[in-house]
Amino acid sequence: MKVLAAIALFFLACSIEDPSITEFDLQKIRLSGGTPFNAYFREPEPYTHADKQADLFYAMSNGDTMKVSVCEFESAMHARAFFYNTDSIIEKAEILSENERKKFLKRGRRLFIFSYTLPISENSSTLDSLVQFTRRFPTKDTNASMDFRSFSLKNSRADKDFSVQRDYFLGIEAPFIMLVRRYSDADFTWVCARSSTAVSEEDWKDYKNKLQNNFYGQDSTALISKLSNGIVVAIYGDLDKERMRKVFDEFIGLVN
Repeated sequence: MKVLAAIALFFLACSIEDPSITEFDLQKIRLSGGTPFNAYFREPEPYTHADKQADLFYAMSNGDTMKVSVCEFESAMHARAFFYNTDSIIEKAEILSENERKKFLKRGRRLFIFSYTLPISENSSTLDSLVQFTRRFPTKDTNASMDFRSFSLKNSRADKDFSVQRDYFLGIEAPFIMLVRRYSDADFTWVCARSSTAVSEEDWKDYKNKLQNNFYGQDSTALISKLSNGIVVAIYGDLDKERMRKVFDEFIGLVN
């Protein structure tokens, strides 16, 4: 029984561990049974907004070369945001890019970009091997939807009207990331937004001071506040004052 308990604890630890990609020996990460003929860490591609990136190159049995870019983010939510902010890229779909093809898969806080030349059938073993490759990186967080559930979907298209704003919010520098959903009905358009994580009091004060000199800081068509749980919430648009306050209070209820 003690041995079984120890084994159970070992697998439990492995299941929740989520080491950084920099802790992996890239030369030992296999794809379709083979190790990479070249692999290295590099600065992330700017369009991904990832925190870290590794590129691995494999010689495939069909004579093609498979390049795998493993892009690592702070959280699964940030990895999911890549697809919300990139209209032309659909997860798992094959994308033609210049002289190569690409597939984008996500698992946990990592985005996997597979680049190759020859097409891959949806029923091929190669596609299965790509999915298996993503599972070689342990992750404790495969659910990126918790923060997105803070938003009502009424008057909003679930997969079309969502974005993530980094570095700037309401036209000024912001030291936090905002999740943004757009809404519209027959008469009005408006936006609800919340920070991806709790914001420190120092960062909030810094942002609020800048906001006072900004258009939205003096504008009655925008409401913004930091809640007791540290989340920053905001709403702006062309709603009348009464409805804006009602929508703002309803949104706070969802976020709290």
